[in-house]
Amino acid sequence: MDRDRPGVLERLRVDALAELSGWPDVQILLVNEQAGSGGCSVAGSYDDEAQPPALCVARSASHRRWQFTALHELGHHLQINDIELATTLLGLDDDVVDAACDGFAARVLLPDDVVDGCFAAGSPSAGDVVRLYAASTASRAACVVRAAEHLRSSGAIVLYDSAGVVSFAAANGVYPPARGSDQAHTPLVAAALKSPGRPDGVAITVDATTIRYRTHDSGPLYGQAAWCDGYLVAVLVEHHAPWQKFSPTRTAVTPRRPTWSGCELCTDTFEVTKTTEVCSGCGQPRCPVGHCRCTQNRERPCDRCHLTWAISRFPGGGTTCADCL
Repeated sequence: MDRDRPGVLERLRVDALAELSGWPDVQILLVNEQAGSGGCSVAGSYDDEAQPPALCVARSASHRRWQFTALHELGHHLQINDIELATTLLGLDDDVVDAACDGFAARVLLPDDVVDGCFAAGSPSAGDVVRLYAASTASRAACVVRAAEHLRSSGAIVLYDSAGVVSFAAANGVYPPARGSDQAHTPLVAAALKSPGRPDGVAITVDATTIRYRTHDSGPLYGQAAWCDGYLVAVLVEHHAPWQKFSPTRTAVTPRRPTWSGCELCTDTFEVTKTTEVCSGCGQPRCPVGHCRCTQNRERPCDRCHLTWAISRFPGGGTTCADCL
């Protein structure tokens, strides 16, 4: 950008949409949130078949969010139309290409002098990320990207909505939680959700937390979170946690699970393996029929016909169903 359009970075930082609206080689299109997802890490997409190519930005009440999304999609435009960039990106995974656009957008909105004024020499704390957001006009996602660049260990900076669902994440050396994944039951997020009225930037810290993936949880991570304008921002690191005097890497502890379990509803004993479904509500393995402790509280086997019925089918709370009485 400095080479091809000298002086444009400052104008993009002030108002990216206004600046890009005057460019003849691209157009800005405001689209619905779902339609603009396009596989990007942001709520937008790049349409290179339009004439001129379109930077699609999802409608949002947040001007900061529009800025970050528009610049992210401009990154894709530059990647495709600059021969040197296009050659460099050949054969790279889409996630790497997308992360480069996140980094481009974040660096335009948050120059080094602004970031250095909020982050100390080590890994940023959750409060540092909130201070960066307050000291700039950049989106929370841009602040998350710049914070992840300053991690001194493997870890992730994650932005959650008020229900504990991942809105955005940037990572260094670990797999970040998937956008849209529910992390409300991980130790750090669960603790933070208990105090939604806590002032912005005031940290919530737990000794160990995890990232929940589709099939398993990560190993233990040091975790700190803080509210940021209605969202929760968290710093998750394997070591060098800035809020700890001593934070060495910890070995993941594999929880012990019984080899066999018994179902009190169908009275069968079944083997518990790595593929056995575990109930997200009570944490107990489900039997082959699908029963767990949750269903035990709602159903009961009859002591005469030995069929399983809802609790309401047992008059007086007894153990014999209404059909057998």
